[in-house]
Amino acid sequence: MEGATDPSEVEHRLLYRIGLHIHDRARLVLVGSVLLCVVLAGLATTGADWAESYGEGEVESLLAGDALDAAFSTGNESAASSFVVLMHHATLNDSDPAWQEAVQNLLAPLSSHPEVRVNHSWTVSEAVRDDRVTSNDDGFWALTYVSIDLPRSEAKELFSTVAEDLEAPAGFDGWVTDGLAVDYTFEHRIHVDLVKAEMISAPLSLIILGLVFGSLVAALLPVAVGVFTVLSAVGVTIWLSHIADLNNYALNIISLIGIGVSIDYSLFLVNRFREEVRRGRDARIATAMTVATAGRAVLFSGVTVAVGLMGLLFFEHTALPSLGLGGTLAVSIAMVYAVVSLPALMAVLGPRIESVRIPFSFAMDSDDEQGFWGTIATTVMARPWAVFIPVVLLLVGAGIPFIFAEFSLSGTGALPPEDEARQGLELIDELWPEASQNAGIVVLDIGDVDPLSEASLRVLHAHMTDLLDDERVTTVVGPGLPDASMSADDVVAFWTTPEAYLDPATVGAREALQERFVAEGVTWFAFTMEGEQTSPASREVVVDVRAEAETLLDELGASDGAMMVGGFAAYNQDILNAVGENLPLAIGFILSATVLLIFLQVRSVVMPFKAIAMNILSLTASFGMLVVVFQWGFGENLLNFSAQPIDVTNPVLIFCIVFGLSMDYEVLMLSRIHEEWERTGDNTLAVANGLQRTGRLITGAAAIMVVVFSAFGLSSIVIIKQIGFGLALAILIDATLVRALVVPSAMRLMGSWNWWSPSWLPQPARHAAATSRTPARLDVNHVLAVLERHRDGHSEE
Repeated sequence: MEGATDPSEVEHRLLYRIGLHIHDRARLVLVGSVLLCVVLAGLATTGADWAESYGEGEVESLLAGDALDAAFSTGNESAASSFVVLMHHATLNDSDPAWQEAVQNLLAPLSSHPEVRVNHSWTVSEAVRDDRVTSNDDGFWALTYVSIDLPRSEAKELFSTVAEDLEAPAGFDGWVTDGLAVDYTFEHRIHVDLVKAEMISAPLSLIILGLVFGSLVAALLPVAVGVFTVLSAVGVTIWLSHIADLNNYALNIISLIGIGVSIDYSLFLVNRFREEVRRGRDARIATAMTVATAGRAVLFSGVTVAVGLMGLLFFEHTALPSLGLGGTLAVSIAMVYAVVSLPALMAVLGPRIESVRIPFSFAMDSDDEQGFWGTIATTVMARPWAVFIPVVLLLVGAGIPFIFAEFSLSGTGALPPEDEARQGLELIDELWPEASQNAGIVVLDIGDVDPLSEASLRVLHAHMTDLLDDERVTTVVGPGLPDASMSADDVVAFWTTPEAYLDPATVGAREALQERFVAEGVTWFAFTMEGEQTSPASREVVVDVRAEAETLLDELGASDGAMMVGGFAAYNQDILNAVGENLPLAIGFILSATVLLIFLQVRSVVMPFKAIAMNILSLTASFGMLVVVFQWGFGENLLNFSAQPIDVTNPVLIFCIVFGLSMDYEVLMLSRIHEEWERTGDNTLAVANGLQRTGRLITGAAAIMVVVFSAFGLSSIVIIKQIGFGLALAILIDATLVRALVVPSAMRLMGSWNWWSPSWLPQPARHAAATSRTPARLDVNHVLAVLERHRDGHSEE
């Protein structure tokens, strides 16, 4: 299968001439690359100004919370800048000095900060005491609310400085949970898990590179490109955080994607350079050939991957645009360093790139036609139907479970079962079921309408009791229903009876409720729901409540007002809506851009659509297994998580990343196949040559990606587990079953139709050797005989 493109065939290309200039000014290019990296990385010194990673966007649920915060500046214990301490003792209660001292000692690290307000259980009025304390056979339980009067980001920063010191004294059980505690726990665990993942994947990736190249010097080149890429992309992203709404997760995808694509691109460039040197070409021609062939493939591949990641920019009101921007920057910078800086470094090294040989390597640079990939190429070309049909059926079958997928935002159930913040909230739900975290709020902006007038109270009572009658709803509380047992007449009497006719306890309760639920122009009520806050049933309740908005406002006489439903279930529904509304636009953009890019590369109308179909096979199988593992719970004990719906943003993220990376492999393989097609004109021989020369490299690159993504799959948080598992499995499937078997067998079956293009479109120019052949009448048996002879070590016919 030996075949090499002659320099005369590509010397007219711009990239070939650029390669010559890079070689002739290699040291200058290297100095410029180092200076560029220093400048871009130096932008990190501006400091980050991250947007919140959760709860940002112009969606109804968040607008409801903002309206509530604006109208009730104090007393809103559910605000984001707060947290809860749940304390327990087997024999003591909160009236005991020892209990009070224990709570104060737990919160001592915050006592010196004047912005911190503590609302102890033993200081509240009797009217609300039942909401703060309870007892059972295990002992006494109480809640302490802690608020930090700072903007959310500053409050989180303050909390993070003391979080590890907030521990219950000996003899007491304590859980720091809710609000800031949950936010901190997620971000801290993600940070720790990502560092752990990088510590695992970095040495394994280096080992794979060593085995791939067989030379320590060659293996370190992709690492150098990866380091330059990550440092530069991090600096640019931190600087951009001052002028765009970016969250800190943008940095995570830079390390996730930046290192991977840097290694991918470097593998192909280094391998091509070594091929050219082994053919006896000097460093100058080898550099030019590398940039003109592998460099061209990398440019197309990089743009294709960037297009996939840019699809994330369409999903406003979610964290996905930050990930898309970070990933796109990383890929773009990696592309520049790989195509410009790496060839300059190889030009300086020359034959020294083979220095420090590594034993037991795979010798992937060898031109020997024997071995695994030679066998695969021969087998696929000889029996395409026997390969194509079973593999496609297997992948389609693996994807069937995705039909039954349920989607939701991840709640505290995404934390590991032993996590303190998660356990605390689960205990609160168990001890105070009427105060379940699966709650919603209905905020009414009604202007001049008095919510405590008799007419308003009767309207609110009717709607709130109707809601309470819903079997999916457990409690409803607000001005129209202070207590579930009250009739409309009772509610009117409660609010309108003069104080002189009421006992002090009732007066106190009424004042507390009015302070909590009624402000100028705004009132609200709360409801709790059965089941998990991530369940479809909870979202359905939100949809039903929102459907009553116009009717409720009209009956209140506030048709010009507004009703907004908030809470986690409502936010969940809003994000699902945002993803669903933007998904067609994102997919349309990705697919249309991909079709155009692949057409421009190979000048075939058929190839782009075939490539898309192949990618969908990989994604379908991966998504199906995602449901089996994380939603149906196969392996939850092994991986230490609780079965739950698929996080709604994860399939989108996985789709965009995998689609880009799969197209990366597709483009790199097609570029070599197309090169052979231009050289020989034989479709079967071109596919076999391309598979044999790129299959091993794609497998090596994919192995590194799988290692990196699998390390992320070891995260303690289900969201990251899903991403790591989904990406690793999709890349593994794509680089083995799809890229090694389905793609070449499909191309073998399609024959010359692979390269079909209407006559009115620009046609590819082929070398004279290729134009002398007739692909449509190719003698396949003759080609297979050639392949077999080369496997036996004979010279090419």
